[in-house]
Amino acid sequence: MKHYEKEALLKNFFLFFFLMEALVVLLFWELYREAKSDFNDKLLQRMELCSYTLDCKAFGYDFVPLEYKKTHKLIASNGYRAYFPIPDSQKFMLEISYPIDRYRAAFGKQTQRLKIAFVFATILLALMAFFFTLYALRPLRNALRLNDEFVKDILHDFNTPIAATKLNIAIFQKEGGKSERIEKVKKSIDHLVMLQENLKSFLLRLPTQTEPVDVAALLRQRSRHIAMLYPDIDFVDKLGEKEYRLQTSRELLIRIFDNLLSNAAKYNKKNGKVIVGRDGSVLTIEDTGKGIKDTEKVLRRFQKEQERGIGLGLHIVSKLCDEVNIRLEIASEPGKGTIVKLDFAAVERER
Repeated sequence: MKHYEKEALLKNFFLFFFLMEALVVLLFWELYREAKSDFNDKLLQRMELCSYTLDCKAFGYDFVPLEYKKTHKLIASNGYRAYFPIPDSQKFMLEISYPIDRYRAAFGKQTQRLKIAFVFATILLALMAFFFTLYALRPLRNALRLNDEFVKDILHDFNTPIAATKLNIAIFQKEGGKSERIEKVKKSIDHLVMLQENLKSFLLRLPTQTEPVDVAALLRQRSRHIAMLYPDIDFVDKLGEKEYRLQTSRELLIRIFDNLLSNAAKYNKKNGKVIVGRDGSVLTIEDTGKGIKDTEKVLRRFQKEQERGIGLGLHIVSKLCDEVNIRLEIASEPGKGTIVKLDFAAVERER
């Protein structure tokens, strides 16, 4: 089950369960009150019988001065007690008491079955809530499955026009020589192919190969490539010239870098900056753009804060980083920009 399906399942389950559990609690609370009232009535009857026979092994009794006290009524006062008149006595009345610890023990036995029934009712209700929630989510899961199949079909259909376009560009270059405009079109097609490969790897989970890669040089190369697509954005290189070679997947790194660099440029301010740098095992991509309100939420599938896009870019980046063992951190402040950190320390330890 995917993350968004689990989230929907849990939210709907707890909503249904707590609403129904509240009704069950109210029902059992009323049953508890009735059980307590019945127990108290029977206790008072036993006390009244004791007042006639004084056979009071379970009770304590005493003779107290005759004052204004309600007789034949159970009173909760440091235990339970009741007062009864003594025939032909004008000065004293009989007090019969029942210790609180005995009361709790006796009443606890009376309500044991009620407590067990409440536990079983709660468990049964939780199971019902779970299965009803699963049933209610079936249409959503079917719709998402159809959506994935549709995207896969579209990706397959893209192959023919993309191949034809690349072939025509090659013919134009051969006939007319190098041209800045044709080069920009070629870069755009390459970017489209990159997005297609992103979706393929995400939906089809294609295996990848590792090789020695200078990741700093690769980030510089991809930064220059993306810069051609966004001429209004200033790409600043602070990577330094020192090599940073690791055994990893060049293909997946390209997709990670291209996604992050494209986002940094796409959601930047006018004439903004994208700064790439390195600090030890950490590569950084910083922008001066709109920023992100919730850096955790945007990593989830179909979650986005901007009107553009479908909410897959950063989710794909997160999945790809997990696959190549890169720690991804995003720090952002709305209106000021975002810093993405890619920590390759775990990749270093694998060497």
